[in-house]
Amino acid sequence: MSRAGHRRWRWASMIAALALLLGLGALLALRQPAAAAPTLAEARRLWLAQAPPRYKLTIIQQTASSTCDQEFLIDGTATVALDNDCRQPVSWTVPRLFNWIAELERERTRCYPDPTMCACRGTIATSVHYDTDQGYPRTIVYEWRKRPNLTSLAYYRSLFDRSFPGCNRDGTGGTVRYAITLAAEP
Repeated sequence: MSRAGHRRWRWASMIAALALLLGLGALLALRQPAAAAPTLAEARRLWLAQAPPRYKLTIIQQTASSTCDQEFLIDGTATVALDNDCRQPVSWTVPRLFNWIAELERERTRCYPDPTMCACRGTIATSVHYDTDQGYPRTIVYEWRKRPNLTSLAYYRSLFDRSFPGCNRDGTGGTVRYAITLAAEP
């Protein structure tokens, strides 16, 4: 390469690098800091400050094998099921969802199949996104996985017990996603 060609290439490289740096700097300067996601306690406070006395709550539950939906009309303390494909008891309200989330977050591990025979450990991971204006949970995702409890004699005994399905062979566990919508009712 000639000396003039080398010089042109160097100038072009420097101008391209400068343009890239200026572009990245502009993106960083214009970037708005994301609002911090509310915690359970903050979401409860938001909800209690402006909870509508009458609202429609729609919950869509998704697992790896199925999807079902529930729709409830909540009027004060009365809950009426408008649609309940999940065939679960009519009990969901926003305060009950908050209590359930608190329970999921409190219980991170549990013995399986029961506390006396702790052959497996079930672990729960929870992720919740709250509505930033009203505080109700918009999505709840929890994942329950079971792993062998290698520190328990029960696990080694279960290896010879043909009636024990194993830690992950009984069809329970996995990811469950809840999508929640809320509409105030007149």
